[in-house]
Amino acid sequence: MKPNIDFNRLKTYVQANGSYSLVVKGDEVEVHFSPNFPEAIPHLPDNLPVEHIMYGKLDDGVVYFYRFETISSFGTTYNDLTDDDPIMEWLKYI
Repeated sequence: MKPNIDFNRLKTYVQANGSYSLVVKGDEVEVHFSPNFPEAIPHLPDNLPVEHIMYGKLDDGVVYFYRFETISSFGTTYNDLTDDDPIMEWLKYI
C-alpha cells in the first residue's frame, strides 16, 4: 500500500505548520513544504530555498501519496513512491 494518511488529519497538520501548504484539485492532493528552520540551512544546495511537493490521490477520505518531488538550485528531481517508502516516514508522526 502506498504511503497514506487520513485527509482531515493531514489538513489539520498543514494548518498548524506554516511551512506547509495544501492544494486540492478534485481527487488530486499536493502538499508543498519548504524547510526554513535554521538546522536545515547548511544542508540546502547553494544555501538557497528548496521546495518539496508530495503528490497524492484522495480516496474515501484517505490520501495515498505516489510521488515526492524536490525543486532546488540543482533543478527538479522526483521519486515515484513505493509501498512504505522511507521518504514518507514522517507521516507516521502526524
